[in-house]
Amino acid sequence: MCSLMFRAGTLGRAASVALVLLGVSSGAHAEPNPAGGAMPGAAAGNPPMAAPAAQGLAALVKVNLPLSSGADAPLQAKLTRARDQLLSAARQRGDARRPMLVLQIAPASGVPDGGKGSQFETVLSLARFLNSREMADVKTVAWLPQSIKGHGVLAAIACEEIVMPAEAELGEAGIDEADRGAVSRLVVEAYREIADAKRTVPVALALGMIDPAVEVLEVESDEGIRFLLRDEVEEFRREHEIIRQEVLIPAGTLGRFTGREGRQFGFVKYLAEDRAAVAKALSVPVESLEESQALLADWKPIMLVVRGEITPGAVGQLTTLLHNHLSSGANWVGVRIDSVGGDLAACLELAARLAELDPNSVRTVAYVPVEARGGGGIVALACDQLVMHPQAKLGLGPEGQALVADHGRELPRGRRRRPPPFFDNRPDPRDAQVDIAAAVATIRDSLAPRTEHSWSLMAAMIDPGIEVYRYRNKATGEERLMGGEEAAALADAGNWTRGAPLQEGNQSLEISGTRAVQAGVAWQTVDNFDQLEQLYNLDDVRNVEPNWALKLIHALASPGLAAFLLLLGLVGMYIELKTPGVGVGGVVAALSFMLFFWSKYLEGTAGSLEIIMFTGGVVLMLIEIFVIPGVGIFGLAGGLMVIFSLILASQTFVVPHSEADLEELRRSITVVAAAGAGMIGLAFATRRYLPKAPLFNRMVLEPPPPEERVTLAHREAVADYSHLVGTIGEAVTDLRPGGRALVSGQLIDVIAEGLPIDRGASVLVVEAHGNRVRVREAT
Repeated sequence: MCSLMFRAGTLGRAASVALVLLGVSSGAHAEPNPAGGAMPGAAAGNPPMAAPAAQGLAALVKVNLPLSSGADAPLQAKLTRARDQLLSAARQRGDARRPMLVLQIAPASGVPDGGKGSQFETVLSLARFLNSREMADVKTVAWLPQSIKGHGVLAAIACEEIVMPAEAELGEAGIDEADRGAVSRLVVEAYREIADAKRTVPVALALGMIDPAVEVLEVESDEGIRFLLRDEVEEFRREHEIIRQEVLIPAGTLGRFTGREGRQFGFVKYLAEDRAAVAKALSVPVESLEESQALLADWKPIMLVVRGEITPGAVGQLTTLLHNHLSSGANWVGVRIDSVGGDLAACLELAARLAELDPNSVRTVAYVPVEARGGGGIVALACDQLVMHPQAKLGLGPEGQALVADHGRELPRGRRRRPPPFFDNRPDPRDAQVDIAAAVATIRDSLAPRTEHSWSLMAAMIDPGIEVYRYRNKATGEERLMGGEEAAALADAGNWTRGAPLQEGNQSLEISGTRAVQAGVAWQTVDNFDQLEQLYNLDDVRNVEPNWALKLIHALASPGLAAFLLLLGLVGMYIELKTPGVGVGGVVAALSFMLFFWSKYLEGTAGSLEIIMFTGGVVLMLIEIFVIPGVGIFGLAGGLMVIFSLILASQTFVVPHSEADLEELRRSITVVAAAGAGMIGLAFATRRYLPKAPLFNRMVLEPPPPEERVTLAHREAVADYSHLVGTIGEAVTDLRPGGRALVSGQLIDVIAEGLPIDRGASVLVVEAHGNRVRVREAT
């Protein structure tokens, strides 16, 4: 029977509610009295007075939702290492108490809807590991700083205790199922298995969170309060007297509970709004609830080097390097930044590439030994952690400083005025202001939600009109660094009060590494690279920079050279078709297309699909020209396949889904169209002038003069070869399918039926209409 018994005292359920309400003001609360009332000599919501005990041992491991396929293995490695180090420390201290292993389960930065979307098999593997004998020597605690939904709920159920804020929510586990009306029995039984083994969350409540088909009731009897499924009530009634019953989770819905309700129902051990409150409730040092790098899985590190101006080409090369090393198993990506930014779009692209990496699989760390300003500062803040030299600088870049120089510090906040026109040769600052405004919008809407920082802080790296202050929430005590516009847009804006600015005085934003750590912008400071390696327990960190081969690849993949390669390839194909045999045109075309697809493949935009499409298109076009001329369908299909393959090889998607994708599509089409137009122009020039050129006149035959062409046309018009039908002749050229044959002493143009015919073979004339003669190989 799925149930949880609460022994009722004289105050019963009302005392439990009062216990919760009284505990909210204290920030962290002890579990309720099993008897349902206040303990003698103790205030409601607090444990009885006892002699202070030494703080226990604890370690924290972050579980970022959603958990994708394969995320369970690295998490289990982290948990195992944390367990081993906790047990070793306990033995050294002679502490017989079980150490606490805290799992901070929360949505990853920028993930909406409570981190829903976790793969069931991955979470189940993690839950069973938490419930295994391997983890029996430590107490597992789920800390939920935010609301969570989906199968990530199962990880919390698998822990021995749950700690969460009063207003955060836990539930709706079934939201990750494709068909909410019919959740798989395998999934339901897995939740039953974990809940029944751990007894942290009542089994009935756990099933109500995952299966909308069940109805969960809260039943009060002579023995206390139980949570039962609808089909368990009658059996329970036969053995107990039911005083009251109430539907807690109606059928057709998924259970969802706030921390306050979970505390009331007994499955939330403590209510805690922040890290300090959690540490106080668990009686552990607050610093132990920072994820220690020594507890993480074995690192396979690389160090990207961002030095000097950040350009689109440099970002493309770094992105390729990052992709290649991640494919090879790298899971720690350092970014050594010594830059004041550069092209804003390129800086945002690099920042986005780093921010989108799954923190459960890859740790990104920005290392700033000297300075990271402007776009370089945005890249630094996009990483999971920021480590700086104590005297390194983080702040406004040259693009923002230029605006300050032109207009002084008095820039509008929130709403900008247009600067006056300039009539000298200086760049118009209005253009820079428009670029900065567009970059700020990108940071606000897409980049910052995927990081741990506010969009105001990131945008302040390039926009001097944004001032960052420390805001504090009066209700929860939470503190954030953000600007006035961002604070005003919060749903609970009235609860936030503005404090001191991040940058003292009326100066452009610039903070040192020491100040950044104090303000919570940076994680740690180190004096040199050796200390960085010690901090993360790294060995043999490879500095990864673009080499000459990568630079060549990206140069070939650039729009200009890509269009030139396509132009050479198309012109080479045209020349080869107009000249007999395999000559210069065929070699040029082959080399050009090989270089084009090789560069695009290594850049990551072309794959086997594009190469197969291009090859198939060329084959269809050759069939149309040499095997079945005049049909048209093969030539049209082949031409379209070639065009589409060249376009797809220049972009990273098939169907555009955003404005950026549309812009990339337009650029790809422009490159292919430019190459096609150039080929048409060169083909015309080749046809007209190449036969007269001294070097190439042997490759291309010069057309006959006009008077001779008239004579030939007249002869071909009156020619009649019908008398040759049934006559056997000899092919004097390869017939593929057109060529020439010697029949009855006449050298005539013929077309082979069926398969091509080799030179010298005997041919039989099977059909003749005017000057159109068809032959086949004589047997």
